[in-house]
Amino acid sequence: MDPYRLPYDIRDALLCLVFLVGIGAGVFAIIRKRQMAGLLTVAGFLLFSVDPIAEMVIFRVITSGYTGDNFDVLNWSYVCISTPAMLLGVVALIAALFIAARPQTSEGASAL
Repeated sequence: MDPYRLPYDIRDALLCLVFLVGIGAGVFAIIRKRQMAGLLTVAGFLLFSVDPIAEMVIFRVITSGYTGDNFDVLNWSYVCISTPAMLLGVVALIAALFIAARPQTSEGASAL
């Protein structure tokens, strides 16, 4: 194991754990009859998980067999994949927060 990659591997493992906990919280919200907030939470954390997956595939799998000196294409492809996924993940989690904070109305009651 390369000692210089160890902090990055630990970071990726912690991110994976946090994303799994977030997805679990979304599933818990779905079970508690907050379907829209739960689905948006699950979608947000799945979109967040695109970044470490893209990093692993691009910089560890593809670059291991890459013999060229120009990594610009790989760097730009990583940015073009991870940035929209992160932004959409943030939007999904903000929307889930607003939906979850909204008071839940009972089906039989009339809203004023």
